[in-house]
Amino acid sequence: MKLLITAIGKRVQLIKYLKTNCTIVGVDAGDSAPASKFVNKFYKVPRFTDEKYIDSILNICKEEFIDLLIPLHEYEFNILCKNRSKFKNVGTTLLLSNEDIIDICQNKLNTYNFFIKNKIGSPKSYSKEKILEVLEYQKDEEIVRNFFEKELDLIFPLIVKPVNGMGSEGVFKVSNIKELEFFINYVENPIIQQYIEGTEYTIDVLCDLKGKPISIVPRERLEVRSGEVSKTKTVMHKEIIEETHRLLEALAQSVSDKEGVSIMGPYTIQCKVTEDNKIKFIEINPRFGGGVPLTFEAGVDYGKYFNMMINGEEIDPIIGQFKEMTMLRYDDAVFIE
Repeated sequence: MKLLITAIGKRVQLIKYLKTNCTIVGVDAGDSAPASKFVNKFYKVPRFTDEKYIDSILNICKEEFIDLLIPLHEYEFNILCKNRSKFKNVGTTLLLSNEDIIDICQNKLNTYNFFIKNKIGSPKSYSKEKILEVLEYQKDEEIVRNFFEKELDLIFPLIVKPVNGMGSEGVFKVSNIKELEFFINYVENPIIQQYIEGTEYTIDVLCDLKGKPISIVPRERLEVRSGEVSKTKTVMHKEIIEETHRLLEALAQSVSDKEGVSIMGPYTIQCKVTEDNKIKFIEINPRFGGGVPLTFEAGVDYGKYFNMMINGEEIDPIIGQFKEMTMLRYDDAVFIE
C-alpha cells in the first residue's frame, strides 16, 4: 500500500512508524525537509497557493499508484477537498473530512458555535467586532471589566488569536484592557477567548472512511516548545474519551455531503480540564498532531488501519485500548554531503 504525505517537513518519527506497514511517498515545497531523507520517495512540489499545485500532486498520485493521500498542512485542506473527485478518478482516496467540516474546524468562531449548538463545554469566545463594540463605547477600565464579566462572561486573562490560525502562531494571553486593545488590532482577524486554567490535553483520534471513530487517545501536555509538545503522556481519562466520542458523533451529523464524505482519518483535538473536573474543548484539527508518535508507541497502529480501510475491511474500534506511557522528545539531525 502506498501513502502520499504532503508538507512532510520535520515529521520524521511519524514517517518511520507508517513505513512499517506502508510505502511512503513524501512531498514538500522545500527541498531540504529533514523528513525527505526517510520516505521511500520524495518529490519537491509547488506551494499550495501555486496554480500548478493540484496538477503536481495528481501526477504523483498517478505515477506512483497512490492509495491514500494524507495532507499535514491545514492551509492545503480546502484546495484538496475541492479536487477530491480528481484524486478519486486516479484511484487515490483523500483521507480528509469534507469541506463543511473543514470549515467548522479551521474557523475558530465556527468551532465555538458548533460547541455551543451541541452543548459541548468550551471557553466563551467572541469576534473582534463584538469586543470593539464595548471598547469603543466605554474607556473606563473598571466599567469595561464589569461589563465583560456580567454581560459576556469574560474575566481576564483572555486569549487573542487568529480565527483561522494554526498551532500556537499568533496566540497571545492578555491581562488587561490596554493589552487587549493592542493585540485585538495587532492580530489579523482575531477571536477573543476566555483563558482557561487547568490541565491541557491533546486527543489523538482516528476515524475510518465511514466516519466511525476507531481510536481515541488522550495525552496530557507536560511541556511545549515552539508550539509543539516536547513532553507528553497518554492518560486513560474516561470522561475525556466519552466526551470526545460525543463530539465526533455531533461533528459527523452536523453536515451532509452528496458523496457521503463525513469525518475521516486522523484528528487532533485540544481540551483543558479545570480544577473542578469540567472539560473545556478548545480546538478541532482534522490532521495528525505533532505528538502523535506517542500514540503509535502506545499501541495504535495507524498504518495497519489505513491498509484495512483501503481493502474495504471492517475495523473494530479499539477505543480505550492503549498503554499509559510518557514521551520525552529531543533534537536530532540529518547530515548531507
